[in-house]
Amino acid sequence: MTKLLLSLHVLAAIVAIGPVTVAASMFPATARRVLTGADPDPAGIAVLRNLHRICRVYAGLGILVPVFGLATASSLGVLTDAWLIVSMALTAVAAGILVFAILPGQVATLAADLAPVAPGTATGPSGSGEPGPAARSDGSGAGTDGSGAGTGGSGAGTGGSATGTGGSGAAAAVAAGRPGRSVAAVAARLGMVTGVFNLVWATVVVLMIIRPGSTTGA
Repeated sequence: MTKLLLSLHVLAAIVAIGPVTVAASMFPATARRVLTGADPDPAGIAVLRNLHRICRVYAGLGILVPVFGLATASSLGVLTDAWLIVSMALTAVAAGILVFAILPGQVATLAADLAPVAPGTATGPSGSGEPGPAARSDGSGAGTDGSGAGTGGSGAGTGGSATGTGGSGAAAAVAAGRPGRSVAAVAARLGMVTGVFNLVWATVVVLMIIRPGSTTGA
């Protein structure tokens, strides 16, 4: 029974955690390549959605890893060993990073309120990639006196709002209390968080291999 449980534990780790680490690692670089241009590639967006779906589905299957792990530890009588307690704590940390940082970050990257910003584009206050209201030459945005009136004095211009007419996605973000952010910035943060996630899982694997009393002689 112990050998069966250990085999299931290892298989669950390979089948469930492996795809998550690969897909999550691919997502930030793919997002930067696909979404930072002026015209996002529909095929590339489909790839991003598939990568996110892989992470979400296999994250659910990942619950089998600690379940079989605890069953194996109970069969071996090592539930109170320090190395196992540390491994369980690190597994919880990795799960928290995945559920509360990586998956929401991927959803935010694909959401409409993250307007793509081409490299070198000056952004206005909304971060939408549109020039700031004061920079508009036709006077449709807010002028330096803050009146928002057009140059002809005929009333408020068409772009008198803080975000202008071209930043509907960023406007939704501002209305929700979240300033617009560039996809590149979010992808960079996702890459860093995913790196931490992978490092935590690598540490758990090492602990499982060199645990006291294992066949490695450690």
